[in-house]
Amino acid sequence: MKHILNSFRHKALLASVLLGLSACTNEFNEINTNPNNPTVASADLFMPHGIQSAVDVYWGGSLGQDIGNLIPQHWARIQYTDVDQYTTSNDIVSNSWRDLYIEALADYQRIYKIGQETGNTNYQAVSMILRSWVFSILTDVYGDIPYKDAILGLEGTLQPKYDAQKDVYAGIVAELKTAGEMIDVADKTKVISGDILLSGDLTKWKKFANSLSLRMLNRMLGKADAPIDVKAEINRILSDPTKYPVFTSNSDNVQLNYLAAAPNNNPINENRKTRDDHRVSATLVNKLKALGDTRLTIYANAPADGGDYKGVPNGLSASDANALGLSKTSKVGNYFVAATAPGVIMTYAELLLIKAEFAYKGITSAGDVATNYTNAITASHSQYGLTVSPAYLTANALKTGADAYTQIMEQKWIALYGQGLEAWTEYRRTGIPALTPPALNTNGGVIPTRLPYPGSEESLNYNNFSEALKRQGGANDKKMKLWFAK
Repeated sequence: MKHILNSFRHKALLASVLLGLSACTNEFNEINTNPNNPTVASADLFMPHGIQSAVDVYWGGSLGQDIGNLIPQHWARIQYTDVDQYTTSNDIVSNSWRDLYIEALADYQRIYKIGQETGNTNYQAVSMILRSWVFSILTDVYGDIPYKDAILGLEGTLQPKYDAQKDVYAGIVAELKTAGEMIDVADKTKVISGDILLSGDLTKWKKFANSLSLRMLNRMLGKADAPIDVKAEINRILSDPTKYPVFTSNSDNVQLNYLAAAPNNNPINENRKTRDDHRVSATLVNKLKALGDTRLTIYANAPADGGDYKGVPNGLSASDANALGLSKTSKVGNYFVAATAPGVIMTYAELLLIKAEFAYKGITSAGDVATNYTNAITASHSQYGLTVSPAYLTANALKTGADAYTQIMEQKWIALYGQGLEAWTEYRRTGIPALTPPALNTNGGVIPTRLPYPGSEESLNYNNFSEALKRQGGANDKKMKLWFAK
């Protein structure tokens, strides 16, 4: 982690790979070769930056904090509240797209090619898993995206076509299957270095690939126009845990463990050094209070002036929010703003709730719906060092029918605290919990359904940009429903 590469060094490394002194003689090359300055980059040089740049955007950048955590009403703004009223700056839209494509995905492509050139299929597999995750973020946020043609600028594809979201999901499932099967845990000549996410544990990478695939398949389940047999793919994974292992405990949680010092500290921690704009949403605080849920003690701090936890309603005017008082409202819990707070990508609790939904919908390979649901609640508490009380489990025992489904999805919304983009996606997919848009909003009373494509796409890739919008049947706004939510 302490050797994270910045973009300037990446450009220098890439240049050193692409540029050569071909006019020189062999003797000149031999004499002037510096053994401490290799001209061919290795995969471990790109891995740390590729991982951290994506997690930073997903977890703590403007996309994670002000889109992911505000829209599903985990957090609220107490200062500069425009973004909490759905006014989205061009920087949020454009920078998120740019950083995921040009920083993270470009790194994964380099890792993949180096893996090909060196015969290390484990590097190839890990890069495929990482790019599948990042592509899933992009399509969940924007809709149809450049997928098959993406990251081919060096090969001359400068205006990539957009793929339909359903085809992106299907492609991700196929690539994750290939990647998981490609991983060779036993071959000690194919170790991977620079892995700041899972410390080179290839078994955990296999589990991540299959668990992430189940998340994607859940987006597609029940869709009549899904391009693959979704139930068959779910059963493929859940019926053969030896070949397709998934998370089995919190020790399998996929998260980036940040370090104490900048620039490798948690980006929310870095934000809090100069900002104090966020509080916990009243929607979440009130729900956890009603349930008697002890996760509130981790998710939020009691007001600095004392008293009970107090959330802030989303989308208040700046004056109304300010009137609540910075010291009289609940800040985001210390756990989440610490320098070393983990940037969480996927957890065992989430997987159990995915399996609970599968079981609820009749997929027998997912196991028992109530068992998965109860175990998920237990795992979510345990993730933060809490022990769920028998009284809580009794009070929140799974009901029947539609009530049971609501409970599963509400518990998922609670468990996804911090993973705001995923919580937003699940809300758009299911409509649960029943969120109300703030009275002051700039999106016509509609909770945002997506982010618009950046202006650079309209100006530089107009034909493909226009085709994608036409195919999705909407304008480039925050009201167009994406495929998974229709």
